Amino acid sequence: MKAGRKNLRRACDEGAAAALADGESIMQFLTLRGSNVIEVMDGEGVKSLALFPAKFQKSFWIKSGSFVVVDATGRDQALESGSKIACVVSQVLFHEQVRALQKSGDWPTVFKSTPNEGSEMNTGTNCPG
Repeated sequence: MKAGRKNLRRACDEGAAAALADGESIMQFLTLRGSNVIEVMDGEGVKSLALFPAKFQKSFWIKSGSFVVVDATGRDQALESGSKIACVVSQVLFHEQVRALQKSGDWPTVFKSTPNEGSEMNTGTNCPG
């Protein structure tokens, strides 16, 4: 394993996403739009496209509904200039990191309801009649 991927895994294992830096925000992954372009939704419910860097592609797999930390410093300028990709994923959040951010005040109010609540209601048997 190369040093870059080893350091990437080590940083994620340490839980480095306890606090957000300036210009970073939490977004929810919606769909894959290409090889390294994903559709995300921010805390205000606005959908946009984000770049999923190559350093994450063979190290982390994300599912629909997963959360990522996105560097959106030039988001408004990119959208005004006509670029479709507005931000870049800087970190993939794991379950423990999501829980830590929910307990702190950094979690967006749109994401307060977890997707697991809806799936628990639909766990009945699929018997006709």
